[in-house]
Amino acid sequence: MAQKKVLLVEDDLEIRDILQDLLEAEGYDVIPASHGRQALEFLSGTPAEALPDLVVLDMMMPLVDGSQVLASMKSDPKLSPIPVVVMSAVARERPAGAAAFLRKPIPLQKLFDTIRDFVERGFPTLAAT
Repeated sequence: MAQKKVLLVEDDLEIRDILQDLLEAEGYDVIPASHGRQALEFLSGTPAEALPDLVVLDMMMPLVDGSQVLASMKSDPKLSPIPVVVMSAVARERPAGAAAFLRKPIPLQKLFDTIRDFVERGFPTLAAT
């Protein structure tokens, strides 16, 4: 079975590096993006067969924030099927279009379980946590 791909969109370099290392140790192919514009450029330039299996998206970022990324993805037929797990320290509920919502700070096991649920088990939605 091919290695599952996760697009990790997080502007905090330390958090992004730690999450990338931990997810790669769990066996995922992680594509890091430091802001929403970079994530959208990657997604729009990637052929459908090479798109990530999941996007883990921070909401508060410079240039293009998480809500703009989510809206762009959900309005694009090529990108709309990709589940998006939203992370935020500020937001209180799952934004429209997000498959799941995790409040920061996120217990690592909860993050791993959520990613596994979508990437390996194909769950279509999860309640906000």
